Amino acid sequence: MTRMLTARRVKFIIGGVVIALAILYLILTAARSTAAYFLTVEELHAKGSAVYGRNLRVSGKVVGDSVDFNSRDLVLRFQIAGESGETLSVVFNGPRPDQLRPEADIIVEGKFDGQEFTARTLLLKCPSRYEEKGVTEEKVEAVR
Repeated sequence: MTRMLTARRVKFIIGGVVIALAILYLILTAARSTAAYFLTVEELHAKGSAVYGRNLRVSGKVVGDSVDFNSRDLVLRFQIAGESGETLSVVFNGPRPDQLRPEADIIVEGKFDGQEFTARTLLLKCPSRYEEKGVTEEKVEAVR
């Protein structure tokens, strides 16, 4: 009888380990597929073909006169520039964000094919007009 109990425990332990490994595999696979490298324009060009087809986030500034929006097909094309002036052509299918202006700080998320960056998401920094200017502190007392 103790042999039968021991055999059941071994089967239970092996089953638990298999289930735990399967769950771990699913978590790692999901994390890998949704992970995105964060690069500058210069770093993207330096990495070359090593990043082609991978999920990436690239930061830069919108190049002034490069914005071209086709409102009929909802295709937005523009360029972003890095600190050194290197540029990256970006294409985005969707509505043009209101905050997309020359020299706006932007992070594009998508895939790079070596020639053009196809963005799924555009993240723009709010313009400085929304930032607080000279906030003063006031002492407020509770009313009794």
